[in-house]
Amino acid sequence: MTGARIVGVRSVDGTRLHTEIHGPDDAPTIVLAHGILCSTLFWRNQIRDLSEDFRVVAYDHRGHGRSAAPRAGSYELDHLADDLQAVLAATVPDGQRAVVAGHSMGGIAVMSWAQKYRADTTTRVSAVALVNTTPGDILDHVRFLRGPERTLALRRRLAQLVVPAARVPLPRRLPLRRQLLAHVAVGAAADPSIGHEVDAILAATSARGRGGYGALLVNMRADIDPAHVPVPAVVIAGRHDRIAPPARSQAIAARLQHPLGLHELDSGHCGPLERPDEVTAVLRNLLEENR
Repeated sequence: MTGARIVGVRSVDGTRLHTEIHGPDDAPTIVLAHGILCSTLFWRNQIRDLSEDFRVVAYDHRGHGRSAAPRAGSYELDHLADDLQAVLAATVPDGQRAVVAGHSMGGIAVMSWAQKYRADTTTRVSAVALVNTTPGDILDHVRFLRGPERTLALRRRLAQLVVPAARVPLPRRLPLRRQLLAHVAVGAAADPSIGHEVDAILAATSARGRGGYGALLVNMRADIDPAHVPVPAVVIAGRHDRIAPPARSQAIAARLQHPLGLHELDSGHCGPLERPDEVTAVLRNLLEENR
């Protein structure tokens, strides 16, 4: 995105986080947290449209995009929470509160942050959007990996064996990768260019980031309780989401302290890219009602 102002942000452990600010400095702020294997580019439509009227902050998770990629052991829920805290502290003006939107792993980051930084939640954030995300216990809810309950332990072991391979650098050309990714992450009705775009973003993610957060998500057994989010929150789901099925969004909405509604869109897992205008409209409304 052109015209971005880059902010130097360091997390608690010193990891450098690439962070951008778009839009007028005196406008209300929204902070965007992308999902696993993505980057700030994932939010390009929302950044373009919202930055006309709002101050938009977007950052790359560690090991993703232009952020630093620390060594193994630095990709846990606490790191997700610490990184979001560092971004909020560096980009939200004193005395102001931001709206925060998290997609997929970014939504997990928001819920983890609310749980770890309870004392700061209502002073730093006015409202939250949880997009195509899940409260945890991921493996048995991913549609393309589901099977009989009796096979869950085996499927979990197989996933744990496969995850370390994510640390291997990706070849420039991997047969069927784009088709597989489109089938898993993008709804069938989406324009083919969206699958190509997601594939390009994935290919740019560091091997450490892929392996570190891949292991985290595969090994998540317990849920993060959305009830830790103490501010108004809206949930956005994709009816054809094979990674975070609508039932997971429904579970989140049912446990929020101050739910603002559940929006189910005709999309797969990549709602902000597949249904950009609808996602932007929900975020814009959230910003206008929680200035």
